[in-house]
Amino acid sequence: MAKGPTKNLSWAELKCADGTEYPIKWREDRAIELGRTFEEIRLACGGKPIEVTSGYRTKGYNAKIGGAKLSQHVQGRALDLKPPAGMSLADFGHTILKLANRPGSRIKGFGWYNSWIHIDIRPTTELTTWDFR
Repeated sequence: MAKGPTKNLSWAELKCADGTEYPIKWREDRAIELGRTFEEIRLACGGKPIEVTSGYRTKGYNAKIGGAKLSQHVQGRALDLKPPAGMSLADFGHTILKLANRPGSRIKGFGWYNSWIHIDIRPTTELTTWDFR
């Protein structure tokens, strides 16, 4: 089995914190698209490693941690990311927003939090943003 859907995003990073693996049924489409988006973000940040704090979540785990009822994490379409070493959260967020606003961007959900950025590839044409800092 491959390490992950892309070179720098592993299946271990995508699995739920409760130990549930990323669903096989989404590995050939959602995971690949999410991985490509992650790689674009990493490249825009100078190729530095980016920590994934949350990927896929089961419905039960999402409810346990107080996640949004319609969370894209439950659909295997979201990542919560910490900035790479040497980059502020503000610079990281602005870098991702620039990518999200490019024509054809796969990033359709963007959220600011106190120590991480949420991105998702929800199936829509509009970018949805929020700020919970």
